[in-house]
Amino acid sequence: MPLEAIFYVLKAAGAICVLCGCAGMGMAMCAGLNRRLLALQELQQLVMKMAGEIRCMAEPLPQVLEHISHSAGPVYRDFFSDVCAMLRDGQGRTFGAVWEQNVDRHFKGGVLKPQDIRLIRELGAMLGSHDGKMQLSVLELFAGRVQAAIDELSKNIEGQKRVYGSLWVLGGIFLVIVFI
Repeated sequence: MPLEAIFYVLKAAGAICVLCGCAGMGMAMCAGLNRRLLALQELQQLVMKMAGEIRCMAEPLPQVLEHISHSAGPVYRDFFSDVCAMLRDGQGRTFGAVWEQNVDRHFKGGVLKPQDIRLIRELGAMLGSHDGKMQLSVLELFAGRVQAAIDELSKNIEGQKRVYGSLWVLGGIFLVIVFI
């Protein structure tokens, strides 16, 4: 096999690798959008469970959070269990301070966007300083805000997926052209 033929085969293999890598990155971006949507939907379900437990069981917030942590998925499980454990330890910290500390620790760099994290942070600030009736009102308000975020994301997700997928593939084609 002549050396020139090997050179072209290697170029073609490199081009295929670049195209496949870029297409894979586009698919990963689309999967990230889906994970965010699922995380927001789970958050809304957990908030509704919290409201139900406060309304029907009349339990204090640390116990509600402990129950929620057992039914939460991987995005929220550790967050709720850590908040509950820190509240039980006490150490003179307020609910809002414990919530804030755990929001910073558990959600940075995850599937949630900064606006989603800010929404969760606001929930903790409002939730810990009221009685049961006000907590229910806060949770209902928060559920509405989460639903608005879900609706907005659901409305735009298909278009964003197409854009992300197309841009990554076009970027791969551009790289192949530059390299060849």
